[in-house]
Amino acid sequence: ERQRAIGVGIFNTGSVIGAAVASPLAAFVALHFGWRAAFVFTGVLGLLWLILWLTFYQPPQRNRWLSQKEAAELKFNSEEIAVETPSAKKEMSGWDVFTSRAGFMLVLARFLTDPVIYFVMFWLPAYLEKERGFDLKMVGEYTWIPWAVGGVGYIFGGWLSGRMMRAGWKLGRSRKMAMTVGAAFLPIAIFAPLAPSAVFVIAAMCVVVLGHAIWITNLMTLPTDLCPPGAVAKAAGFSGMGGAIGGALAGWFTG
Repeated sequence: ERQRAIGVGIFNTGSVIGAAVASPLAAFVALHFGWRAAFVFTGVLGLLWLILWLTFYQPPQRNRWLSQKEAAELKFNSEEIAVETPSAKKEMSGWDVFTSRAGFMLVLARFLTDPVIYFVMFWLPAYLEKERGFDLKMVGEYTWIPWAVGGVGYIFGGWLSGRMMRAGWKLGRSRKMAMTVGAAFLPIAIFAPLAPSAVFVIAAMCVVVLGHAIWITNLMTLPTDLCPPGAVAKAAGFSGMGGAIGGALAGWFTG
């Protein structure tokens, strides 16, 4: 349980690394080969990744790169969770997960907070272009910076809650404190339009993405903390659905 959040943080860095690379890469392709080519290029990358995923990813019990010691630790942890979770032996349906207190609160939390990162993702380039005079080349050169900072936030957020548990804090308290630290950064977004230059706007967005990364790393770890093993994927899926719906509605409302 002490390593769950750092694990989530590590794999979440992939999304921000992708976003950081995509901005300059898509701008370069669009400028030199046209905007249609940018869509084709990024789509082909997704298909290539699918091939790599199917080739290399295996569950722990069949993973050829997992050492015997690591496999034993994972088995021990999963058995420990099953013993500690009262409802672990009872199979929960999707409806049971959704209507449970833990499931519903995870959906609500993602519904209310995922729009923060969707806002930065979709509106920052347009804002810099329309209000700060950026052209496509400049957007590609600078909008990757907040995502690079977000990668640091994912790792730090996972490390922070684990560090507090190693210091003697209970699991719930450590997760809540780490999420509070992340949430405290987010109101900085309010000051971005008042910034005297685009440099300060990007800096403000760096702080926002950093805070959201700390927050979401621990929030995405909660399904494994709150739900029995057979319900973790369902809870994570429902919470992601809540985030996507919240992001869609927020994008429409912002526009």
